[in-house]
Amino acid sequence: MEISYEYDKWLHSKWQRNTRFYTLTLCQNIYGEWMITKTWGSAMTRGFGKSKDENCQDYQSGLQTYHKLQQRREKRGYQQVN
Repeated sequence: MEISYEYDKWLHSKWQRNTRFYTLTLCQNIYGEWMITKTWGSAMTRGFGKSKDENCQDYQSGLQTYHKLQQRREKRGYQQVN
């Protein structure tokens, strides 16, 4: 079975507010299924923070969730960083 990865559709964004950070990644797992990885924490404490993976039915549903999560970050005062 050959898995086809669509790297051109993968998305990644970083957000920051004061000492807090938040990252979002829309990508495919090792089986080619779409997923969103959310990572958050404090830049002031040691350690990586917390991370959670969320499976998506397909690319379109993942894209909708990704954009909703971006809007939530903006509403909560986060600024997108490069």
